[in-house]
This record gives sequence, C-alpha cells and structure tokens, in this order.
Amino acid sequence: MEKCSFCIQRIRRVELDADREGRNIPDGALQTACTQACPTGALVFGDAVDTGSRINSLKKDDRSFRLMESLGTEPNVIYLKKVDPAVKEDTHGA
Repeated sequence: MEKCSFCIQRIRRVELDADREGRNIPDGALQTACTQACPTGALVFGDAVDTGSRINSLKKDDRSFRLMESLGTEPNVIYLKKVDPAVKEDTHGA
C-alpha cells in the first residue's frame, strides 16, 4: 500500500483549470477519491488556510486533534473525537 498523496493529480487538474479560466476555486470543488466515495460525508477535504472553508471551521472545533502532533511532524490529517450523548462529560470521577 502506498502513502496517501491526497489525490494530487485531482488537485493539480482543478488548479490548472481555475488558472486558465481566471477564477478562484470554491470551497468543496476539490474532492479526493475517498471523500467523493464516502457515502456518509465523514471525510472532508479542503483548504485549511481559507477562513471561510468548512474544513477550517472543523479544524477549530474543540473535538479536533492530530495524531502524534507532539512529535512536531505537523500532520495534514485532522480527526474529530466521537460524540456520544449517552456518556456524561465527567466519567473519571475526578
């Protein structure tokens, strides 16, 4: 299995088309193969720098985290912790 390239060929194609047409790329116009194939919409791809993008708002969510971020690897994948309404906030009896 190869490491994910975030479908760089799709990204480049959309960027080149937008440059030729002299337009900006709207949020959601870029889709990786996995986000396009995900029927539940659980995977989101976008420009994390764009303040108006969906991914940017998810990145700022209290549930967001990155794996092994403490190692300074600056991962590009952000996860959201599961929300379980049946579990109370303080379950450790602190």
